[in-house]
Formats: sequence, structure tokens, C-alpha cells
Amino acid sequence: MPLTAQERTALKYLPKRIQRSTDGALEGVVHDVRKLYHWVDNSTDVDANMALLPIFYAHLNPAVIPDQPLPTDDVQKVVILAKLSLMSIVQTCASVRGVLSESLADKMITDALVRRWDTLFPWLQFMYRHFLPFPPRRVPEGFDISDVEIVSITTRALSQMAISVAGQHLIQSNMSIQQFIAKLWLYIGKLKDEDLLRHDASFRHDGREGVNDEMTGHVRRITVGIITACMPVALPAPFAVPTLHNLLDAMGGYEPFVASALRYIRWFGRKIGDMNNRTTPNYGFVTAMLGFVDALSILIRFLSLVSIMDATCQEELILHRAPSDVVTALLQTWPVLTGVRVNSSTETSTEKRCTMILEDTFDYIDVILRQSEACIPALCQVLDAGFIQLVLQAGFRCPQMASGVLKLIPRFLMYHKVLHHFQRVMDQTANNMARFGPHAKKDDEVQQTWILVQQAARQILNVCRKTSPLPFYEQKCANLQCPYDNNRRPHYRCCGCFVARYCSRGCQRTDWKSRHRTACPVLHSAGGFDGSKLIRGSLPLIMLVETFNYSLYADRIQEAMEQARKDYPEDIERLVLETDLSAYPVTFSARPVQQYVDIFDPRFDPDMLKELRGLPGKHLLMALKLRAGREECIVLSPRVGLTLAFQWPAAREEEAVLSAVQEALVSRLAVGPGNVIKRGDGFKVVEYRQPPINQPI
Repeated sequence: MPLTAQERTALKYLPKRIQRSTDGALEGVVHDVRKLYHWVDNSTDVDANMALLPIFYAHLNPAVIPDQPLPTDDVQKVVILAKLSLMSIVQTCASVRGVLSESLADKMITDALVRRWDTLFPWLQFMYRHFLPFPPRRVPEGFDISDVEIVSITTRALSQMAISVAGQHLIQSNMSIQQFIAKLWLYIGKLKDEDLLRHDASFRHDGREGVNDEMTGHVRRITVGIITACMPVALPAPFAVPTLHNLLDAMGGYEPFVASALRYIRWFGRKIGDMNNRTTPNYGFVTAMLGFVDALSILIRFLSLVSIMDATCQEELILHRAPSDVVTALLQTWPVLTGVRVNSSTETSTEKRCTMILEDTFDYIDVILRQSEACIPALCQVLDAGFIQLVLQAGFRCPQMASGVLKLIPRFLMYHKVLHHFQRVMDQTANNMARFGPHAKKDDEVQQTWILVQQAARQILNVCRKTSPLPFYEQKCANLQCPYDNNRRPHYRCCGCFVARYCSRGCQRTDWKSRHRTACPVLHSAGGFDGSKLIRGSLPLIMLVETFNYSLYADRIQEAMEQARKDYPEDIERLVLETDLSAYPVTFSARPVQQYVDIFDPRFDPDMLKELRGLPGKHLLMALKLRAGREECIVLSPRVGLTLAFQWPAAREEEAVLSAVQEALVSRLAVGPGNVIKRGDGFKVVEYRQPPINQPI
């Protein structure tokens, strides 16, 4: 590609010692091209650097790209000239940032990179394909090229593209570039620190051999910015789905993408945490640390975006313990962020990063708890990783978001798995807060929310201590007339309700004829129309929580029923009381049974349950609204199904619930002479002076 007359004229205004190298560089002399690269690398004269660009473009003709890096003089010369030219162009684009205004720098990068991308991109692909093997090893003999140089060229070129407006548009609209970025993301994510060990000290700017810590962190940080530039965040999430799927296809599916993303998160969390053990921080130390924090924050934000866009990707992230890794990385990062003090400017920057990364973390956890089918395993992961300690330690930075996430926890406490993990967290909280020491600060809003959440959990645990809420039906034969004492899990399970289990086909036939024919559709309706395993495994605990709320909020139930009678005067005798356990605090409503026809099992006949009213008042059935996945589900009260199928609960469970209600009232409401405890129809009902509705128990 010969130079134009205008381009040759511009070369005449360069310094004389540079002009002496331009003629040889145009003729393909490697020594002269290397001289020009060193000039660009050390020069601050933007105009002179830009004038040299046509020389570098002349050595990047895609037509001369060899099929293989053969050890011949001609091939070696062409490849080395291309490497030096790419390095010079990238360095020229990097040098304009901070020297020129933002708009002018953007224009020059667009001219130098974006509009020449058809020339540069084939060479970048060639360099990646032949000089970035995995695992890293020496390049073919005769080529003065290292894997670090190729990593630097490709990442710097793409990062300059990513910060240019025209470059962002090209990245987001070009599938080939996106696939190239995806492969580069995987390659760098797999690298270990020792993989960048320099066998030749000349490849290092400082002339030393060894692991280049600055290089490994810098490359990963740049790569994070590049991969996120592929996603058009300014557009609604559905418009970015094709881009995400293109990245996934290039990486080989969901699992490689998820594993690589979590590898980046763990690396940044570990490196930031290790900085806490280093010597007194200086400005360079703080700059590097803040760069890692920015990259970690961008990664967490990226996880939130892909979780919203693709449900499968969201589930894969949870399956690979992404929530746990995110919280662990934050706990590693926080002591370093709060302990760095150099000057007022760095302290202000650190505080901004603290707030930013916390907001991104709380937003990701909020997304997975509200929109994921695996929200319960995700909650257990973050609880085990120390999320409560993180909230109590750092929630003062963004108290509204911290309190909002805490308020999501009570809606899952009626599941055995969550309750078990949360109980362990409450036992460990005091010790962990003492370990945090001076880094922990209290916020009134966060502390008050935490107190309310603990009270909700303790009320449920108080019920559990007085009775066994375990799924007894999974450990014994459902046939009450079974002559055997089965101490092992029954093998046969009813395929209609997925709840009742039997030790033999004979017991199953006997129980079907005696009672299960009626109980089966009721149990199926109680377990959710989709048959959630988590709901089926926690039916006794859900029933105890339901009964506890009926006893504790008797007056609110009465208000809901009175309102329903006004709204549905023709269906007074066919009202269903619905308790919303997916909300915090618990709410109550009532509506006609006809509205539940498509929700419960089609075999379910509401008329057969008229005699099983659980509460005084004119309502026919009781229903619950639960959250065990992405969507809320409405189920029939487990009390009805367990009573029909197993004659449970017994008097012992009823007394346990009443005792727990009494303790809750005494401890929180200071029961006085005006409060009366009396029995209702079906189970105990407590009357007391109710606090305002916006003050939950």
C-alpha cells in the first residue's frame, strides 16, 4: 500500500534523525521499523506519531499474511514487520489519551483503528492463532515474538476500540470481533501468574526476568472492560441477547463462559486481598488496587446483566457457586479498601469505589433472589459465604440497598434448607462482627432491618424447637394400616401428588382405596402445580409457619375477610383466604374459589372440604402464596392435605404453635390486662392489641 503525496509530505516535517529511518522503514528494513517503534513508544509528539502511521499500515497488507509461520527469512520478516507495526499503532492510539481533548482523541482513535480495522483485524487473528498457544510455550525458532507481546497488542488494540464511540458500535455489531474477544477472554482467564514467566529479560521493560505481576493484573483488567463493551448496556436487555449468545457460542457453551467469569472474580478478589499484607501503600499501589476494584465491580455488574438476559446462564452461574464467589471476593476486598490511606484524593476515590462495588454486589444478589429459579440454593450460598456479615460490616455505604436485600430473606425461611443455613449464620454473627473490628460501622436502618429479620427467624425456630417440622412422610409408609415399622426410606412414591411414599405396592393400593384417592389431588395442590421439590419437602414447616401467622394476625385476617365480603357479596360462602408468605411482612387477602380453578389440581373438588374450615369465618379454603423460584406460586394450605392424608398435625403441634405465639407476644408486645388469649374453631386464635400494619412482627 504506497503512501499518498500528502502522507509523504507530512513525513518531511519530522525530526531529521527520524526521517533517516522512514525511507528504510518504507522499504521493509526491520531495524528501521524498530527504531520508529521506539520513537513512538517514547514520544509525546502526537502529530509526529500520527504522521508515521501510513508507514506502519504499509506493512499490514492482509494479502501477504502467511498461512503458517514457516521458519523462512521472507515469512519471518513479514511477521516481525507486522508485529512492530501493530505495536506502534496501538501505542500511538494510547498516547493521545490524556494529551488531547476527549472528542479529538476519540476522532484520532477512530481514524487510526476503527476505519483501518479491515487491515488490522486479519493480522490480530493471525497472531492469536499462531503465537498464543495454550498452555503457553516458546514460539517457533527464528521469530522475535513472545506471548506477552501478542497479549499486549490484542488487548490494547481492543481496549482502545472499546473506549471509542465508533469502536463500541463496531464491536457490538460485528460477530467476528465478538467471537475473537470471546476466545481471548477464555485464553487470558486460563492463564496463571507463572504462565507469563519471561524466559528472556529483554521482553520486560525493567529488564528483569520473572513473573510480571503488573502485566497479569493489567491484562485481566483490560480484558474485563473489553468483554463488557460487547454488551449494548444502553439498550434494553432483550436487545443484547444475540450478542450474549454469540459470545457463548464462541466460547463453547454456558459452562466455559461461567467457569471463566468466576475464575476472573476469584483472581481479583484474591489479589486485592493479598495487597493487605504488603508494605505501606503509596500512590502507585492505590492506583493498581483501585484498578482491580473497578474490574471486579464491572464483572459483578456483568453477571447481573447476563443473569437478567438469559435464564439458563443465570442457573449455570448459581450451579457453579457464583453468588458465593462474589460475596467471598467482597469480603477479601473490603479490609483493603477501608484500610488504605495515602492522601485526601485517594481516600475520596476509595470511598467511591466502596459504594460502587457494594451497590453492584447487592444488585446482583437482589436479581438472583427475585428472578432466579434457583433462588433458594443461591440464598444458601450467600449465607454460607458471609453475606450477613458483609451487610452488617459495610451496609452503611448504601443502607437502602442493604436493607432491601435483607428484607428478601424472610420469604424463604419456611424452607428447611434456608432455615438451617440462617440459624447457623445467626450463631456466628456476633463472633464475625468482633473479628471485623474497626472496619465495621453501624447504620440504624440496616441494624433495624436485621433485628426484624432475626425476630422473624426466631419465631419460626421457636415453633420448630417444640415439635418436629421434618417431612415425616418421606421416612415412613403413608398407609396408616401398614404392619411394618419402616426405618428406611420407602421406595414407592405416588406419581399423582409426589408426596406420599409406600413400602410396597400392596400398601399403596390399600391406602388409595381408604383415603389417598381423596387426599392425592389435595396434596398435589399443596405442593404447587409444578410440583416444587422444595415445597414438597417442607410442607410440615410451611404448615406450622402458616398456623403461626393465623394465630398472630387474627385481626388482620378478619379485616381481609370483611373486605372480601364487600368486594364479592355473591360469593360470601365460597371465599378462599390467601396468605402471602412471599411478602415481608405477611399479608392476607380473600377471593372466590372460582378464581383458583386453573391454579389447583384439576381433580381437586373444593366442595369436599367444607367441613375442614381452619378458621372461624365464612371462607371455604385457605391458600398460600410462596416463592420457590422465579415466579410466585399459589398452593393450597398444606394443613388440609396433611390432615387428610396423614392425620397431621396432632395436638402436640397445635400446642407448640400456641406456645410460640404466646412467647412472641410477651417478648415484643408486653402483654397487658387488655390482651386475651382464647380458643378459636379448629385451632387457637390470639387476640391482642395489634401494632400498626407497617410495623411487622
